[in-house]
Amino acid sequence: MSKHLLNTFAAICCSVLLLSACKEYNPSELVNCEKAALDVRVNDRATSMKILSSNLLRTESQAQHFKLLSMEAYADTVRVVMNIADGPYPSAKLYSDSLQVKTYSYSRKNGSDTSGKVLLGVRGQFLVTDSAAITISEIDVVGRTVTGTYYVQTANPVVKANGAFTKVCFHSIK
Repeated sequence: MSKHLLNTFAAICCSVLLLSACKEYNPSELVNCEKAALDVRVNDRATSMKILSSNLLRTESQAQHFKLLSMEAYADTVRVVMNIADGPYPSAKLYSDSLQVKTYSYSRKNGSDTSGKVLLGVRGQFLVTDSAAITISEIDVVGRTVTGTYYVQTANPVVKANGAFTKVCFHSIK
């Protein structure tokens, strides 16, 4: 297959995927994002960030069921990714859009809690997370928004950052 034909085929496939995604687009799902805010503070300097994605997923294994919330935001050369693993849940409650209002933490030490990991990217490279915490202070199940704070410390170089997120909407994938 020639390179030109392969590129044309790839472009057609991408177009089909894009059009099928647009068919499922529902503008009313995004109305609640108008008041969303997320920031990062490094060295006492606060920066507002643009929210790139926020998704609530479910994972089912034979033994346990978890909800996974992932939020990603960026500003200039800084990127923050927050991942929360909430659970375990019984099958009946797995598909609700609620999360527990609590602090989810992460530590690189063996045997530590790993329910709330924050990744900090600087200039296109993610730093190694040493410890992190994400506190969910409010969740609106009807509006599908989440509010809280986060903290991250990286290993080498040592960077400490924290921030807050307010009324960040999430897409619920069931």
